[in-house]
Amino acid sequence: MRRRLAAAALAVAGLALAALAMSGAARAASTHGPTLDVILIHAKSGPTVGDGGPLIDPQLKDLSPATLQQAPFARYNVYRFLQRQPSPLATGKPVTLLLPNGRTLQATLTGVSSVTNPDGGPGENRYQLEAQIVAPADSGSAPLLSLQVTVSANEPFFVGGQGYQGGTMFIELNVRP
Repeated sequence: MRRRLAAAALAVAGLALAALAMSGAARAASTHGPTLDVILIHAKSGPTVGDGGPLIDPQLKDLSPATLQQAPFARYNVYRFLQRQPSPLATGKPVTLLLPNGRTLQATLTGVSSVTNPDGGPGENRYQLEAQIVAPADSGSAPLLSLQVTVSANEPFFVGGQGYQGGTMFIELNVRP
């Protein structure tokens, strides 16, 4: 009887420790910094089916119709998902992604500012990013593209113009808090 009580007490203690560990992990996950979500999209002109509207890969469900109607997206009618890479974002530490065309994307968080809400409610963070697309290291050329942007969380921006397989590769960058 005493052994059963001791075993039961030990099991309850183990469950309590596991619950504490899980709540600690949840707290740690909720207080982590922002993430940079990078999505690669292959856009090209090609045959479509049905009503002749754009053919959009189901994995690109967040690509808005309004975006597709704007230049340079409007030149294409077939959009295929290539890759997604979420990466932790820390000030001064570049996020690097090798692109399918052999070039490299480097995105660096250079600062975060807080914008106050005019109605007195909670403000929002604005993220300053520097992004570069560089040629392969053995090419010896300077960055092909370099830009600086300031964006709100969950406000994607696109970098385009990278030729890829008879079309263009668009790079969607989105800061997730």
